Amino acid sequence: MSDVAATENTKDMQYQAEKDLAKRSSTGAFIYLVIWFTIITPYKFWETAPVECFWISVFLIVLAIARTVMIKNFDLIYEKEPFLWKCCFYPLIITSALVWGILCAVTLINPIYQQISFVILVATAGLAGGGGSSLAPNKMLGILLISALIIPAGTTILFYSAEIDYVLGLIFFIYWFGMYSVVKTQHNEYWESLRNAFDAKQYSAKLEELNTMDGLTGLKNRVHFDKRFHIELKNASRYKLPISLLLIDIDHFKSINDQYGHLTGDNCLKVFAKLLSSISKRENDVVARYGGEEFAVILPGTTDEQSVNIAEKIRSEAEKTRLDYSEGTLGFTVSIGIANMAPDREFSENTVIEAADKALYEAKSNGRNQVVSKKLNFENSAVLEIRSS
Repeated sequence: MSDVAATENTKDMQYQAEKDLAKRSSTGAFIYLVIWFTIITPYKFWETAPVECFWISVFLIVLAIARTVMIKNFDLIYEKEPFLWKCCFYPLIITSALVWGILCAVTLINPIYQQISFVILVATAGLAGGGGSSLAPNKMLGILLISALIIPAGTTILFYSAEIDYVLGLIFFIYWFGMYSVVKTQHNEYWESLRNAFDAKQYSAKLEELNTMDGLTGLKNRVHFDKRFHIELKNASRYKLPISLLLIDIDHFKSINDQYGHLTGDNCLKVFAKLLSSISKRENDVVARYGGEEFAVILPGTTDEQSVNIAEKIRSEAEKTRLDYSEGTLGFTVSIGIANMAPDREFSENTVIEAADKALYEAKSNGRNQVVSKKLNFENSAVLEIRSS
């Protein structure tokens, strides 16, 4: 893989990882809020501490809305400013965890929270486990999340609790180390899976490319031509654009094979294929080996005059080309038939190919080494012929 391809692959994987991170954390956007109301509702805690309930609820609601907005607009933000996305989204995740972690710590030392302290403690452990796993695409973010949830409570038990319970404090930090190991393992597994998925995708794309490639000339083969021609005709009809099809035949190719050998014939095909590729350079142009010594060129968005000019350039350059063989050099010529489709209506692939084939037959019948163009108009009957020799 080239350095450019490797860099693009890395960018694609990073994009997918960030997208997965946003998707995985979508549940976490409101989980704190849901758990909070699930805890305080049956205990009617708002009657015991209305001010505390109000402000904690406000913080959790604001954070939940902000995280949801960021997740919903991932593509819009990340594609334009990846760094901005990270600077906004990551702190929201950590802040949510830190608010809950501080809440857990406060419930352990403030008597007003005594009735819900145990439930908060259990919920914190669950949030650390689920949150750490969901953030597997980003190991550091996962570690910061479990730290924000667990360390405030563990530190409070060890240093600020009136009745110091070293065992409980120690359990908190052992749990942190356990979750750290889980986050690290799941992070490695996630990236291994992601790399395998991208490798499989690249392999599949490469295999698909090989399956649509002509082994001798390096051009696209008939299978690829058929697929692309169908697509390009549909696009031409949909967007009301002209399209041209060139069918090209190497003149007297059988004689070249018989007189100079098949190696010279193969070299002729390869040299002409290279010539075609050098002339048809546009991204949407399709250059294919149609079969044997016959080639096809699809020219989307090309008018009658433009297609004839391109065809004449191909014919002219082919006439100038010389092939090396064991006893010297030899030349060859090509005949070209063009079917031009006006953007008035939709034509089938067979109709256009048949028109190009008829134009090619005329070019060969009239002496070869020339271009014949046929235009398919609205009536699909009138024919405009242009010959160049």
